[in-house]
Amino acid sequence: MLLTNPASLAEHPISVTEAQVFVTQTAARIRIQLFAEDLYLFDNLEADESDVLSPDQLRLGLEQHRQFLLEKVTLRDAKGELIRGQVTDVRPFEIPADGISVDDLMLHTATYELEFPFDEPPEFLTLQQDISDANFIYPSEMKLALHQSGTDMTYTDTLKPGAPVTLRFDWDQESLPEDATDEDWKKWFEQQREETLGITSYSSVYSFIYVEPAEVRHEILIPLANLKTVLPMQHSDPAFIEIAEQDAVRELIRQWLTDVNPVTINGKAVAPDFSRIDFFGLDLKDFARQAQARRVSLASGRVGIILTYPVPDDVVREVALTWDKFHSSIRKVQSVVFTYPDGLQKFEFSRFNAADENVFHWSAKADDLPQPAGAVPASIPPPPTLTVPVVSVALLPLALLLAIRAGWCRRLSVVVLVTAALCWPLGQRQIADPFRQPPPIAAGEADDVFRQLHRGTMRAMDFGTEDRIYDVLRQTVDGTLLEDIYLQLRNAMQMREQGGAVARVRDVNYLDGGIVADNNAAADWPAFRYRSTWTLSGTVEHWGHIHERENRFEAVFRIEPRNGEWKITGMQISDQQNLASRTKLRRF
Repeated sequence: MLLTNPASLAEHPISVTEAQVFVTQTAARIRIQLFAEDLYLFDNLEADESDVLSPDQLRLGLEQHRQFLLEKVTLRDAKGELIRGQVTDVRPFEIPADGISVDDLMLHTATYELEFPFDEPPEFLTLQQDISDANFIYPSEMKLALHQSGTDMTYTDTLKPGAPVTLRFDWDQESLPEDATDEDWKKWFEQQREETLGITSYSSVYSFIYVEPAEVRHEILIPLANLKTVLPMQHSDPAFIEIAEQDAVRELIRQWLTDVNPVTINGKAVAPDFSRIDFFGLDLKDFARQAQARRVSLASGRVGIILTYPVPDDVVREVALTWDKFHSSIRKVQSVVFTYPDGLQKFEFSRFNAADENVFHWSAKADDLPQPAGAVPASIPPPPTLTVPVVSVALLPLALLLAIRAGWCRRLSVVVLVTAALCWPLGQRQIADPFRQPPPIAAGEADDVFRQLHRGTMRAMDFGTEDRIYDVLRQTVDGTLLEDIYLQLRNAMQMREQGGAVARVRDVNYLDGGIVADNNAAADWPAFRYRSTWTLSGTVEHWGHIHERENRFEAVFRIEPRNGEWKITGMQISDQQNLASRTKLRRF
């Protein structure tokens, strides 16, 4: 398709090019069609006094433009390194013997073919055009059409100077046939989304807002190329940010996002805690994983930012979150918002909105507020007892002593025995019956007590902050065991591969359980030991996808009354197994 010549372009020059890119497993071939005016704008050609470019000047421009295009149209690999290219062919425009007038340059087009070879099939390629003069006086625009060999997919875009585009290539996937149905295409796009964990664009700003009972979390993924236009980042290499330079960029981000985007929780202003500011290359798909320190490319690198806003009191009930900082490269921020227990919505922050329209509001329904487990009353039957007549029992040894003597002592023993019999109803005392065991807690009651206490400890983790978790745990756990129980639960639910995040408990399923037979049970009554086997399902959610884990545990608990309430006073985990770990995308 030939480019046209708008009349306005003669008065206000602009470089307009077309680039057709064909990518195979061994090379990318780029065919660039441009107006002859580009030679005049960028190659320092000199027109004569009649504003005509001579044939020699035009041929010089055509030759010089080879190197110009190799410098201004760049292709980078997954690490951001330049792929060296070469001009393999030039199809010049016809040059009249008397040259071409400057006013007629846009009536003539030339085509350059560039080739960029690969050592191996690329998974990612980043294309950027910086077609401009030294002083950036003349704007430029490149209409891009990119096709991957062996597929029916063609990517189209309009590239501005300094605005890179990154594309992913799958060389193992079978090409869809020409008669593919809408359902076939739907499955194809869904597979692409699954493989990239929902982050399908490499030049877009992603925003995920999580409203959970114990915190509000805002996760933002920003291309470095966008961030460069907003913040005065300093870096020695114009194409990369080195590891040593990244802390300074982190500080700029903290200042930028602390000054804007105020957040209130339950009507109170809350300052953000920057949980993560990570620099990502193209090879990382799961941004919840801790990124390794590395130099990152400005053309294809991204920054993942997690701002955590802790609840100022017991639980998040109301939220107001503002985004009011925009730029030519960040005109809108499309956010996906997840609210407990299972809410999902989209919200758009935009520079074109009124100020109050850039505030996201949310409030919890009363029935959805998490409730801590209540105390479990200990209804304990009295132990078996004996009634002892203290006076009568005290007289019996005296009667026995007198009975073994002769004479008047033996007659006196009869008097003592009669007296003991008469005193039987007097001075009676209740003592523990040494001949009968105290009634053990019924099996069904033990199951109920254990599960109420155990579920209470699991629910405590929903409250997030340590102080609040301890407050809730005190309802079900003895004070001396609080820290041990908390640490064991946290360790059991921690997903180290997700940066140490603690999973939120979703389900507890009891497989087996019962009172442990113990020879010392009578001495400890009414305390009892309970063995249980259960599975615990938990999730960690970041960046629009969910990491699920299911663990199986076996442990023995000691349970005893404290001030009229049952409490867990001991826990010994004997077995722990990971049954399943999987990642799935949110549907939104």
